[in-house]
Amino acid sequence: MEPGTIQQDAIVKVAQTFRSGTNDIDAIDFVEMFLQNENQTSPEDLNDIYILVNFRPAITNCNWRMDCGVAGYDNTFGLPPFFPTRLRFEDYIYRLWIQQRGMVSAHVDAAQHHTKSNYMRNPPASEILNEEIANLLKKKINSSISCRDELGITFDYSGEVTAQDAELILGKITNLHRRALQTAEAAKTQNRADSLRMFSANLEKAFYGFESDFFQHNLVRIVDDAIGVIKSTLELWPTLVEICYFQKLRHGLPMKRISGGDR
Repeated sequence: MEPGTIQQDAIVKVAQTFRSGTNDIDAIDFVEMFLQNENQTSPEDLNDIYILVNFRPAITNCNWRMDCGVAGYDNTFGLPPFFPTRLRFEDYIYRLWIQQRGMVSAHVDAAQHHTKSNYMRNPPASEILNEEIANLLKKKINSSISCRDELGITFDYSGEVTAQDAELILGKITNLHRRALQTAEAAKTQNRADSLRMFSANLEKAFYGFESDFFQHNLVRIVDDAIGVIKSTLELWPTLVEICYFQKLRHGLPMKRISGGDR
C-alpha cells in the first residue's frame, strides 16, 4: 500500500472488509501446493490457510480487490449490474467501474475469514479451465474500456480469441500437466501417484486433449457466448433502472416494515 491522492469530494461507492483464508486462492495454486506436498494424496484437499494480522482501513481509487460477499454499496442513484456469467468473475465489473472521477472504494478496519469449500465445486482441472477463461476475459475487457458512467461501463472487446491467446493458455497448462506426471513418477505412495495421474488425465480432458485448434474453437465459443450476454446486460440495465425509478415515483417500490418480533 502506498500513499496517493484522493479527491476531496470523492464518494465512497463501495465499502468492504478485508478477507483472509483459502477462499480466494486460485485452483492452480492449490494444485501447485499439491505437487509440492509429498504427503498430500488428493488435489482437492485444502492444505493451506492464511490469516491477515496486519491490516488497516484505506480508501483507494485503484483497481484493488473486490469482495462482494462482505461489501456495502452506495445505491443512491443506482449501481452497475454484476456480470451475468458462470465463469465466476461477476463482481469484476466493480473493480473497473470504481476507477472513475469522483468515486472511490474503501476497506474498513475489519477482516473476515473464509475457508474454501469443495461442495458443489467442479474437480480442480475444470476449475483451472474456468479460471483461465475468466482471466482471459478480464484482461480483454480491462484493456478495451472506452467509457465509465453512473450505471456501468462500456468496452470494445467483442469476443475475438487469437491462436496466440489459446497457445499462451495451453503452454501454461501443458507445463503443469507434464510436472504432474513427473511428480507421479516420484511419488512415495501408490495413492498419491494414482491421484496425480487422475488429475493429469482430467486436466487433459478439460483442455480438450491439448489439441490447439480444438481448444481454440471451444475457447472462441465460450468467450463469444459470455461476452454477448455481458454486453446485452450492460445495454439493457439503464432501462431497467429507469423503469424502477418510474415505478417508485408512481406507486413506490414494495416495502415491508419488520418489527423485532418478526425476525
